[in-house]
Amino acid sequence: MIDCEERTKLVKEQLRLAIYFAREFIDELDKEKAPEIIERVWIKYGADNWKDRLAGIPPEDIIKTMREWFKAQVKIRSEIRVIEATPERMSIESTQYPQYDVCKEMGVPEIYQKYCDSDYGAAALMHPKLKMARDKELAYGATTCNHSWIMEK
Repeated sequence: MIDCEERTKLVKEQLRLAIYFAREFIDELDKEKAPEIIERVWIKYGADNWKDRLAGIPPEDIIKTMREWFKAQVKIRSEIRVIEATPERMSIESTQYPQYDVCKEMGVPEIYQKYCDSDYGAAALMHPKLKMARDKELAYGATTCNHSWIMEK
């Protein structure tokens, strides 16, 4: 298992270029337009990541597939915990996200806030009946972050 500090170092290298681009968008565009663009990019990125993992999976097995992926993640990411896994709902909780730590350290926590905001749009792109719910977010000051994906009937 890679500890969170080591993952943060890896994430910093992965995100560095994207953060520089985002900073330029924020500096060049107005303060409202840039975050909108950044959120749209995160939505497409998040949906594409899951679409690859869910390719060929029938809608009734999407939550099950997500559950299996997150259970595998728990084995290598100590900060994530699966808190509910039913055929219709998959819920996780996290105490830390290296991506948020990196954005905060580089002075642009709002970039990660837009990543969090994008989860709702990404879920809709993954499947029209897949909904995302959350009431705690690290990026907005909570001590934990929770995610629930619900497949509506």
